Amino acid sequence: MRTVVVISVLIGVAMVPAAILAAPMDGSAPMLCALSSVTECSRQGDCERVLPEVAEVPTFVRVNVPQKVLSTIDGSRTSPITTVERANGRLMLQGMQNNRVWGLVINEESGRFSATMGEDDGALLLSGACIAP
Repeated sequence: MRTVVVISVLIGVAMVPAAILAAPMDGSAPMLCALSSVTECSRQGDCERVLPEVAEVPTFVRVNVPQKVLSTIDGSRTSPITTVERANGRLMLQGMQNNRVWGLVINEESGRFSATMGEDDGALLLSGACIAP
């Protein structure tokens, strides 16, 4: 009988959509985001893919909307989130720091994100994915 109950529970869990089991990526809980691509563009419009360390951006970033801060895993680098908006299944964040402006758009269902960081001599285009552990 116990085996039947365990199998029934496992089948029930397997039938629940993954989105229901996953933590929300709507900004209500902290998220961890990982870069998969970094493109660096000059002010003249020349762009090339680079490694995160070449662009001096962390590979992993914590996004804490309740505390309105982005940070590296170790907390040594932070940036305030100044604007938060949600629309059409997207979480949109913006901030400014050290003569730079940045924007981040996270798909609340998939966790995939696109981000930009601009300064007077060029911009970075970033993409990756977030999880809400």
